[in-house]
Amino acid sequence: MKSLLGVLLVLVLSVAPAAAQQYRTPEELADSNGQFVDVEGTRIYFVTQGSPEDPAVIFIHGFGGSTITWRDNLPAVAQAGYYAIALDLPPFGLSDKNPDLDYSRSGMADLVASLMETLGIERAAIVGHSMGGAVAAQFAVRHTQKVERIAFVAGGIFEALQRDDDDDNDDGRGPLSLLNAIDPKSPAAPILLRGLITREFFVDTLRSAYHDDSVLTDEAVDGYARLLLIEDAPIGFLAYVQAQETSPITLQELAAAVENMPVALIWGKEDTWVSADLGKTMAQAIAGSSLILYDEVGHLPMEEAVEAFNTDLIAFLNQ
Repeated sequence: MKSLLGVLLVLVLSVAPAAAQQYRTPEELADSNGQFVDVEGTRIYFVTQGSPEDPAVIFIHGFGGSTITWRDNLPAVAQAGYYAIALDLPPFGLSDKNPDLDYSRSGMADLVASLMETLGIERAAIVGHSMGGAVAAQFAVRHTQKVERIAFVAGGIFEALQRDDDDDNDDGRGPLSLLNAIDPKSPAAPILLRGLITREFFVDTLRSAYHDDSVLTDEAVDGYARLLLIEDAPIGFLAYVQAQETSPITLQELAAAVENMPVALIWGKEDTWVSADLGKTMAQAIAGSSLILYDEVGHLPMEEAVEAFNTDLIAFLNQ
């Protein structure tokens, strides 16, 4: 513990000058096709492609992700005749950073359901990546009537089937393991967090998710890391990491919830964050599901294998 406190103290001293950083508002950082909406007191940012008159497809990003995750997929899905919607789950991207929100996977699933109601969408196809797959699984169980079909993309869903905190990609020594030692009520917390969660953190974390990290451009990093330009981002991030799931579900419960709907399981064979073995296990448990595996692809098939991913996803949506 002394060594940990020492590390934190060094961080305080090293990042103190960052307090003068010029922050920006979410509105200033929004995309041209982005919108903000109040959902039961929570401000949600989302982007859309296509016509609201077309069948809806809702994209849910993973840990550290945002609408930027789906930048190469929404246009293709919209062109195929769908209303493509990607949201920033709080506290990521440009959505609410309130530390008092329910950041459990079940809480986020309920928030997605409320967003659909706010937008007047009764049913939708759901596409969940990594941690967003866990949210999608909760959504399928808790709001089955709202799901037309569901695709899990490297879905980090069941802790019993993978290493704890696999989504966080932390081996116990990295920045994320230090977050649990920070008291969110401490006046020093924002400074400590600014020292831990940096643009370099995003670069290192993202690079470990790709099999071929050459697709990780500076523009992509800027998109993923833009939440750092928002002043209250660190406390929201800490609240998310420290959140506990109060309503866990089992693979059997998920299988029962989706038994009457099309299910796709999409994985990169070289995924080191959430093993493709989980996809195979899910395929065995979920009757009628289709398993799609990509060679030489890691945790982000929508970015590493854009053309194949878009083709396969649209084919699944068209079933």
